[in-house]
Amino acid sequence: MEIINGYAKNLNVQMLIALMEVHGVRRAIISPGGTHNEIVVGLQYNGGFELYSTVDERGAAYMALGMAAECGEPVAIICTESVASRNYLPAMTEAYYRQLPILAITGVHGYSKIGHLHAQIIDRSISPNDTFVEKVHLPEIKDEDDMWESNILINKALLALKHHGGGPVHIDLPRNDDREFASYTEKQLIQPRIIRRYTACSQLPEIKHGKTAIFIGTHQVFTERQTAALDAFCATHDAVAFCGHTSGYHGKYRVLTGLLAAQHGSYDVFQDIDLLIHIGGPAADERTAGRLKAVKEVWRVNPDGEIRDTFKKLTNVFEMEEVAFFLHYSNQECQPQNRYLLHTIELISSVSAVDIAFPFSNVYAASKISGQLPQNSFLFLGGSSTIRAWSMFDFPNGVFTMANMGTRGIDGVLSSFLGASLVDKKQLCFCVLGDLTFFYDMNAIGNRDLGKNVRILLVNDGGGGLFRLKGTEQTATIGDKDTAPYIAATGHFGNQSPDLIKNYSQALGFEYFSASSKEEFDAVYERFITPELTDKPMMFELFTSYIDEREAFGMLFNIDVTALDVAKQVAKKILGKNGVSAVKKLLNTGK
Repeated sequence: MEIINGYAKNLNVQMLIALMEVHGVRRAIISPGGTHNEIVVGLQYNGGFELYSTVDERGAAYMALGMAAECGEPVAIICTESVASRNYLPAMTEAYYRQLPILAITGVHGYSKIGHLHAQIIDRSISPNDTFVEKVHLPEIKDEDDMWESNILINKALLALKHHGGGPVHIDLPRNDDREFASYTEKQLIQPRIIRRYTACSQLPEIKHGKTAIFIGTHQVFTERQTAALDAFCATHDAVAFCGHTSGYHGKYRVLTGLLAAQHGSYDVFQDIDLLIHIGGPAADERTAGRLKAVKEVWRVNPDGEIRDTFKKLTNVFEMEEVAFFLHYSNQECQPQNRYLLHTIELISSVSAVDIAFPFSNVYAASKISGQLPQNSFLFLGGSSTIRAWSMFDFPNGVFTMANMGTRGIDGVLSSFLGASLVDKKQLCFCVLGDLTFFYDMNAIGNRDLGKNVRILLVNDGGGGLFRLKGTEQTATIGDKDTAPYIAATGHFGNQSPDLIKNYSQALGFEYFSASSKEEFDAVYERFITPELTDKPMMFELFTSYIDEREAFGMLFNIDVTALDVAKQVAKKILGKNGVSAVKKLLNTGK
């Protein structure tokens, strides 16, 4: 007789057992079979679970239902695959309507075998809507990404047992391999990441001493109350709020770090962060988000209470309004230090202080226009190259920004911009977008309700420049065939025709002007940003090349601040407090 003295090597099994303990699933009713033996043995070896046996899976599920209703705690039911698992459905339907926390764990040989006539293997990918409040299929773990996904799915499933009233949950658990019996040699369970969910009624955890920051993805414009609450939190914890142009926050602790994050150097403002508070939706500033992957712990705050593990370090989810969260962790009487804020601003200034001679491009237009946008104007940014370029530059206070960042697609940009511009026709509304984005939605500017406050900057590089920027000279052709007509859709829409947009927009009542060089741009762009409403909406078309666009991005992401940093230190010693500004002025003028 084989003596079992440990857990199976199956990491899914180990994580599931460890997280069942944490999330309060301590009772299980088990039916006989083969594919679920690894977890059954693990629960027995653990010794901390209350286990029962029933041959009939239908009866086992109803037993669990009665047990959960009586004790008020989650109960697991565990069986093998095939129709054994189907027998759970009647009781799960009952549990669904009574919101009883039943955890159904079903073994499976492997998902790749589904549909290929293997014995006992059935397709459980879909269940009736009223049988489970959450259903997950754990991946077969082969690498770290699989490990992360499995951890998220298990936490998500176990949290769903009691979320919003709770209900039954299904976890499909793949076996370690096809062997008849697995190896049970692991003496200790792995220590998986635990994700907890809190509400406004919960006893909230403490924030430990350490470096704290906030990351704000796409967000509605903050109200005065929201801004005050976030400011108070940052003042209490010496924190900063990492923002992009669609973050909606314009308070004291806003830092726009996209340009700094795009550099190759190592910057301590992104390092050794003990706690990152994550709010908002998808981020326009991908560069800063990428830098923050090294944070130690992430707390997600959102009324939806969903698990959004953007940084793969999520530990707590706060299902509550942001104001309530920030005020709970704020001390209104504290004396703010602002060390983190001042240091971050200094680093951002050191990068922004360098005057770069960009070639004519979207980046060049952003460098010239971004700082001169009229007060209280509205700016809608297109996707792809545009959002990446304009995220590197700051705008004057009072300029509000929007972009379709939910999916980051190119369709519907002009229509979305038009809808926003109609809310207040006395407010100047700017839109910057590329040619593919424009032509995708060009019928929008023919709308009869379009106002005189509309101003469109169209960067026409003859195709999807971003896709060519991602390529290399070695992958630009396949033999003698250019890949650009397909990956970048070049050659469409008049192939940078100087008349197509001009005639189209003028026929629709637009004032049109264009530029094909920096000299032509510099001669007319001030007309485009004039702060007064004009008699007509404006269309400003720039004809650029993907080569110049690539070069501009390369210069933007490779700013050499070494000389500036050295000069600043020397200036502090020799020239005193005014030395830094003097050195910056000299470097910017090139003298």
